[in-house]
Amino acid sequence: MTKSASPRQSVTLALLACLLLQPAWAQSTGDDAEAATHSGDAASPQLSFEQRQGPALIRQYHLGCLSQLTYLIGADGEAAVVDPQRDVEHYLRDMAALGLTLRYVILTHTNADFVAGHIELQERTGAEILISGASGSEFPHRGLQDGDVLSLGSATLTFWATPGHTLDSMTLLVSVPGASVDPIWALTGDALFIGGIGRPDLVGGEMTPAVLANHAFDSMQRLKGLPDPTLVLPAHGAGSLCGAHLSAETKSTIGEQRHSNPFLVEQSRAAFVAADISGLSPAPAYFAYNVRLNREGPPRVTAQPGLPEGLDAASVQARTTQGAWLIDVRSTPEYSAAHLPGAINIAIRGRFDTWAGTVVPPGSPIILVGADADVAEAQFRLQRIGFAAAGYLVGGVQAWKAAGLPLRQTRMLSPEALEQTIRDGQEALTVDVRTPSEFEHLRMSGSINLPLDRWEDMGQLLDRKQPLLLVCNTAYRSSMAVGLAERLGFEQVANLDGGLDAWHNRALPLIGALATESAPAALTSAAPALSLLPLPEPVEARSLALMLQGQSALYAVLDLRPAWQYQEYHVPGAVRVDAVDLLAHVQALPTQVRVVLVDGGGTLAAAASGVLMGRFSDTRVVRFLVGGTEAYYAEIELAALRPGATPSTRVTPRASDLPAVPVAPAAPPSTPKPRTIPRAGC
Repeated sequence: MTKSASPRQSVTLALLACLLLQPAWAQSTGDDAEAATHSGDAASPQLSFEQRQGPALIRQYHLGCLSQLTYLIGADGEAAVVDPQRDVEHYLRDMAALGLTLRYVILTHTNADFVAGHIELQERTGAEILISGASGSEFPHRGLQDGDVLSLGSATLTFWATPGHTLDSMTLLVSVPGASVDPIWALTGDALFIGGIGRPDLVGGEMTPAVLANHAFDSMQRLKGLPDPTLVLPAHGAGSLCGAHLSAETKSTIGEQRHSNPFLVEQSRAAFVAADISGLSPAPAYFAYNVRLNREGPPRVTAQPGLPEGLDAASVQARTTQGAWLIDVRSTPEYSAAHLPGAINIAIRGRFDTWAGTVVPPGSPIILVGADADVAEAQFRLQRIGFAAAGYLVGGVQAWKAAGLPLRQTRMLSPEALEQTIRDGQEALTVDVRTPSEFEHLRMSGSINLPLDRWEDMGQLLDRKQPLLLVCNTAYRSSMAVGLAERLGFEQVANLDGGLDAWHNRALPLIGALATESAPAALTSAAPALSLLPLPEPVEARSLALMLQGQSALYAVLDLRPAWQYQEYHVPGAVRVDAVDLLAHVQALPTQVRVVLVDGGGTLAAAASGVLMGRFSDTRVVRFLVGGTEAYYAEIELAALRPGATPSTRVTPRASDLPAVPVAPAAPPSTPKPRTIPRAGC
């Protein structure tokens, strides 16, 4: 008899199932949120959405490099700007063109990941700043209370307290005469995102994440009561560090979120809190610094700060010996060809702002290296997180070289060259600097995971004289890690050219939970009642081997991996099944046959078996292999080869023992299906 899932198990499975069904699974790497920040448009606000309703309009601006969403609301000649970025020219320009006068600057909460432009707009327009009375703000403002109602022309602004991400979180509800739904817009700040909610651990002080998660549960119950057509407009999109698993979409409706956002799925308070506080990665150090600036009221900034103080090579060398940080803003190939010793490569085309705040301690002197135009842009973007450069190297790397000072080079190892070193047994220690979840999803065999935001762990855990190969998705983050490793004193540091994208595009082997990626689309028809699915039964490798040894006819072992991985190695007697055929394949099995799903690491098989249980819970026993083929090979196959071992657990079922069901044809190994790498960054 299948046991019912506990509340915590239910929400965990609901979260995983919702993630499996996200459109991002099937997107190419070019569609990922981080890769989009490498375009020229990502560093400036782009109009991402506009809607007019009677006398009112709303504009959404997307700042890709910070995954930041800000808003201009206008009605009858009056305007409000919500959660403004620090550079405010585009709001002023658009209001002038629309004939609007700024009346309110609204902050949904005290932001942590950027310095806001509320003081800038107040001083330049005289507008009133509105923020929760619980914020502790030290600048002139009106403290909002739950249920406050204000007018903006003929539109009505209603403020709801929705604590959870922070204690001072407010949601702005906008009502417009004649609209078909009331409220028409819900500006949720960081309380509710598309596909997730704001993380509860950025406040600091004595308030624990669990306390805020309890508040978030109540806030989500309240927001779920809004009409289905009400438009949800959050303050961040995919890639933001203020939440996790956010959708690339920048708008949705309450109805859509009620069915697709795992935190709006019906669940107990305890299960919600457990899910909200689980797996939180450390917040970047600059977040606390930005909170303090935003609460105090940051000073005004110049629209275009230009170049910082120009320094010659000798001055730069002197300042670095005194503790200055060298930030090289050039591309990865330029940096790898020649860079200053100790320089950190944070390329301007990417999340320069976020990564600068992540790796450089707030208040540290910064010296920039690169072309003048890129240095000026870097200085401008540093303002958005409250940083500023103390100077830049005039003439760049060429000036350093002309002064006779030493340069370092980074070896860029191609995937083919790396594959050969692996075959020869001469590979360096591979350090994957992506997040733990990315590493769990897909990774190179034999690599270790030291996330970039914990770069100092390299110095504590690794031998500085041992060669290192640094890896991320595209070589952007690993190029950053090269300089950080050199700063720690590592002598031989290489970078995987093109990163894991280049590796898997050449169909070279990867392991992990997502070694096959076609399963989610195949399982969508089994998606109802995700939060209430009974859990499948896990089976350990040794137990599976014994079951197959004695009663193999009773089990159907279905391997969900691509054909080339299946052909390299599979559990004896396993049948490879394409995910698109999985439901039909299982349905065709005799009811007495017990299904065991297998993948590379076990996680995807667990999720797929959970969905199958939701479909066949009354008629079918479904299990998944814990640890996947990796565990089976290590615990059964290799164990049988050890001296003194007996082959009693190595199983080769007879053909007559296997259930008579259709066998999915294997695709030729020369044409493996393309794989994508789920990512939190490049």
